[in-house]
Amino acid sequence: MATFVRTQTISHKVGERGEVTIKVTDADVRLQGVAGPEASLRATFEIRAATEEEADRIFNAIQLRVRVGSGTLSVEEVDGAPSLGKVISRLFGGVGHADLSVEADLPLGAELHLAGVSSDVEVNGMRGEQRYATVSGDLRLRDLGGSIRLNAVSGDTSIRAAEPIAVTADAVSGDLAITAPRLRSLRVSSVSGDVELEAELVKSGEFRIDTVSGDLAVGLVGPAVFEIRGLSTDVHSELDHRLEGRMDRRRLIIGQGGPTVVFSSMSGDVGVRAPRRREARPAAAAAASAQGLEPEAQLEVLRALERGEIDVDEATRRLGGAPRDA
Repeated sequence: MATFVRTQTISHKVGERGEVTIKVTDADVRLQGVAGPEASLRATFEIRAATEEEADRIFNAIQLRVRVGSGTLSVEEVDGAPSLGKVISRLFGGVGHADLSVEADLPLGAELHLAGVSSDVEVNGMRGEQRYATVSGDLRLRDLGGSIRLNAVSGDTSIRAAEPIAVTADAVSGDLAITAPRLRSLRVSSVSGDVELEAELVKSGEFRIDTVSGDLAVGLVGPAVFEIRGLSTDVHSELDHRLEGRMDRRRLIIGQGGPTVVFSSMSGDVGVRAPRRREARPAAAAAASAQGLEPEAQLEVLRALERGEIDVDEATRRLGGAPRDA
């Protein structure tokens, strides 16, 4: 069988504070927040079929269902089917197959609802209320603001915010990593997934993490008080601190008091340290500028640092102009 590419384009003026809903299964999704009221989406179908005519018939049957209203846009796979493959099998007797990817530019202040099963999702630049639900797909959320609600089973979620954010998350085994200038509030419920934070915690915010066996690691900016409730929980801090209480109910105090973080777990551990990623990018960028490194070379090193492929020391060395094998 040959592979035929078909595209479906969707545009609708939802407004700068409109609502966008996207529901897919195993599609890769890339969303970008942009200025303006227009939501523009492009769905690409890679269809394996015997002929052009057969590919056209399959494409006509599996195009995304679109609903529009005043200030709203909803896009989802046909019939709520669990996969495009099952739709094709049902309609065409098992002939053909299709893979789907979705790219969209959305008003950055829009309310976003995104649901997927095994979809890998990348979102950049959104600033409004956001809700994400996945089963096994990973979420990479970058340059964010606003409030974020997550519901994940086994997929990992990575959040890097450019503005203060509030996060609510429910997970089973997926890990959650958050880097933000300020965290307004955090509510996490997890079974075995680990939680990693790097942020300044707003003093008036509510911060609670409940796990069965998942660990909590915090790159802390500013003071905080950790209320730790765990039957077999180890507590460690690289920062100056006081530790009070008994084994199953302890208080870890860093600085002169501050926001309270409640951590409850059966066996998850708590570790507190100075931030690494949050302050690494500005410092590395300053080093690059001082060395006069080309912008594209700077960007590549900073991207590697953000992905966790290199540490801060290695980034500083490369941005200083030293060869990689020095």
